[in-house]
Amino acid sequence: MPGILLNMYTAKCAEEGHCVEPLISLFLLKKNFTAINKHESVFLTKIYEPNENELLLEVKKSITSDFEVDVQVGNKVLSGKRVSTDESGSYFTISFDNYVSYHVINESYANSNPKDEYVFGDFGTFRIFQKSKYMDFILNQTFANEIAQGELVHYGLFAESHIVHIISMHEPKIEIQQSFIE
Repeated sequence: MPGILLNMYTAKCAEEGHCVEPLISLFLLKKNFTAINKHESVFLTKIYEPNENELLLEVKKSITSDFEVDVQVGNKVLSGKRVSTDESGSYFTISFDNYVSYHVINESYANSNPKDEYVFGDFGTFRIFQKSKYMDFILNQTFANEIAQGELVHYGLFAESHIVHIISMHEPKIEIQQSFIE
């Protein structure tokens, strides 16, 4: 599915004739976008604004224990394997320059079957939405579309415990970092 977006972008660039650097950037985004979506489960370990109107997400892979544990939930006891953050491996940072909006939802309260349409990342960890109710809300509640120098895009990170929706006119930088645990 990512190839569809890349092919559409390539066709547009061929018409305009000046898109070599953005095309390289899109290739790197696609490569790391694919890498982050290879993981069925991740944790959002940090979210902050390193500078005004910049957003940085730190995302670590999850690991599942080999042993089952019992957990009391209300008046029921459930058994399962503990899922935790992999602190020893590589992790991802996703940064947005000059975002329009973002919000974080506790995963426990999120709608598990949204009707929104994805460009790619279908039911993956990190998604790009083609249509969404959140984008409709932002377009109705802000004037960002009127002043945006590019197209607004809705991105979504679906992690254990957190779902983060971001609207930005700039594509994110997805980088793979290495943990240095002693």
